Amino acid sequence: MFLNKGVRSQIISSLIATLGAMVMGTILGWTSPANELLPSGVGFLITVDDLKSFSSIFGIGAVFGALPAGKLSATIGRRYSMVLFEIQIIIGWIFLTMANASWMLLAGRVIQGIGVGALCTIIPTYVAEISQPHIRGTLGTIFQVYVVVGILYSFVVGSVVEYVTFNVLCGIWTLIHVLLTFFIPESPYYFLYLNKDESAYASMTKLRDGNDADIAGELNEIKREIELQKSNQDTFIKVMANKVNRKSLLIGIGCMFFQQTSGINAIIFYMGYIFNKVGSSITTNTSVIAVGIVQLVMTLVAMTIVDKAGRRILLIVSAVVMSLSFFGLGLYLHMSHKFNKESIFSWLPLILIALYISAFSLGFGPIPWVVMGEIFSNEIKPYGTSLATAVNWFLVFAVTFLTFEATNSIGFLGLFWMYSFFCALGALFVWYMVPETKNKSLNEIQLKLSGNDNSPPSTNNV
Repeated sequence: MFLNKGVRSQIISSLIATLGAMVMGTILGWTSPANELLPSGVGFLITVDDLKSFSSIFGIGAVFGALPAGKLSATIGRRYSMVLFEIQIIIGWIFLTMANASWMLLAGRVIQGIGVGALCTIIPTYVAEISQPHIRGTLGTIFQVYVVVGILYSFVVGSVVEYVTFNVLCGIWTLIHVLLTFFIPESPYYFLYLNKDESAYASMTKLRDGNDADIAGELNEIKREIELQKSNQDTFIKVMANKVNRKSLLIGIGCMFFQQTSGINAIIFYMGYIFNKVGSSITTNTSVIAVGIVQLVMTLVAMTIVDKAGRRILLIVSAVVMSLSFFGLGLYLHMSHKFNKESIFSWLPLILIALYISAFSLGFGPIPWVVMGEIFSNEIKPYGTSLATAVNWFLVFAVTFLTFEATNSIGFLGLFWMYSFFCALGALFVWYMVPETKNKSLNEIQLKLSGNDNSPPSTNNV
């Protein structure tokens, strides 16, 4: 089946906007190759503590980038906000590349973190606002696909080039994203929020293949929703007095909380260390490559089925399988003294981690970003997207930084079973709190949250 012009425009615009996630992936993946390249790539002493700081400080920067991003994008627009923060990331790459002291490396990572935290707030919002309900989930998962591709890209490039070339080849994606962003339409929601009806109509025309009546009807629905929300808009305290807003904020932050407390960054960043500790005979390089391939493949699978299977079921299955995988890893560690490195059981850690990564990539990897783009009304969106993203990045820092501390007190057995417990809690959270948003317009989602959802799934734009 051939895609109509409107769907093609939405796909292309989403692919370009979400290229910022590719930038994020290269920055996340920078740490591992940089640990090997930095000592010989710069003209000053790099200590082990420095390397740890370069990794963890990035997450703190992302928290401070996420907090103002929602409000800023509501003021100057989604596109210009992307460009602004990408320019900041370019400055971060310049600091890293031209560093002549440790403080410049730390500053570069913080500056990059601020930019990435902001992009994680802005991009999912933009994609959700330009997408028709029947493809919104698929387009939303592109974000996680790009992140995975960016991480793999940085691993591969970092293994074959020197430090300065490595930074340039990673940073070039930031420049590409800035240039391409000028060729996509601004969100119609943003224009309507500013009462720029003609600009909103022009933007929607580029994003749809319907007749004037279809476009006008969709714009009128959005405008009614915005006007209703504007009539109630006030300070954060008054916005949060609305029960639906409180519920949507809880859902958005909750999904991000359980995404990070599922232990994904502990597994990715410390994979080699974990394999050594559990006694696997599989080499670190083999493990990283295998897990990276599995993550990419399963994220692509999620992209193809999220609008068919739905968000809730994928999140629940994801959390349950992750919980069982961590429990199995703990059980293997508990009984590992009974196995030798040549036994068939030596493959079990790799199989369980691959299973865990598959489950994460199918559900709790991409879908929280989709939910965040869908769940907030325009009234709370500037606050909600910023707070949810800030929580996500603070937990990236905390989980990554505290993993080694936790193993000192409770060991890897305790660590695995703790993550298993959090994954199980995540499944319960989704079961009781997260509504199904598949094939629903953003207005229908708000009605569902309020308990007034008596309408069938949206078919206006299918």
